[in-house]
Amino acid sequence: MDNFLQNQTWLRPFVPFFLVLIISTVTHQPAQAQSFSQTHVKYGSEPRQTMDIYTPIDGGQQSRPVIIYVHGGGWMHGDKSNVAEKPDFFTNKGYAFISVNYQLSPRVTYKEMAKDISRAIYWIYHHAHHYQINMAKINLMGHSAGGHLVALIGTDSYYLASAGLPLQVINSIVNLDGPVDLTEFIPRNNAYMEVFGDNKENWAHASPVTYVSNKNLPPILLVGKDKKSFTAYAEKARLAGNAVDLFFNHALTHREITNMLGSKNGPAEAVEMTNAVAGFLARNNASS
Repeated sequence: MDNFLQNQTWLRPFVPFFLVLIISTVTHQPAQAQSFSQTHVKYGSEPRQTMDIYTPIDGGQQSRPVIIYVHGGGWMHGDKSNVAEKPDFFTNKGYAFISVNYQLSPRVTYKEMAKDISRAIYWIYHHAHHYQINMAKINLMGHSAGGHLVALIGTDSYYLASAGLPLQVINSIVNLDGPVDLTEFIPRNNAYMEVFGDNKENWAHASPVTYVSNKNLPPILLVGKDKKSFTAYAEKARLAGNAVDLFFNHALTHREITNMLGSKNGPAEAVEMTNAVAGFLARNNASS
């Protein structure tokens, strides 16, 4: 090539142009089209009472199930934008996917956080028709602190009642490595006394396991590494006639459990976890 250019003097002025054209062709491939549209919505007057609604781009009017996702962050941090590949994965499976922000500690207590999420559920329930959402198929999902909050909302009817909804509006719950028994969790994680205080009775009031003996609770899938408290939760729930599925992680870290859910490039255990979550949701959202 170098010898050819040396012998073709008339081409020399055009060489930079050809090089730019070749580089542009290689590096500027068209981006893959998204499978969803995204809408930002406020469900309350506080700055963090917002959510992002991801809906499938399918051109249809068919009513679809919805996943309401609650981020983690130790009840003190985090944001609705921390969704990794979940919007793409779930909208491709026909779900609407909604990621919710909520007020955080120390501004509010955990009860106000759960009430914020309940207000968001109320907003979604009453605007479902606008996004072709099936009101009978509202599913909650949360990671870490968000997993604790959705499990609490799904077992203690107080929170949804405060927003004007019955517990029965919740179709299913997926808890991604969120604590279900704070009386067991906080002594191992003293930093969260900043959120829940040092009173063990308050820890029990804030624990989903306290309410899991209530009748007719939504089916729940517990995903995580905490075998002891998850197994105890499942046994207590099943004695009351409630449905609980378990998926235990071994190799994935706490953060990877949410980041790898629905990932196209995850390791084998992430694929197994994704299949477990997708299967649980499919069973509980099958057309009747």
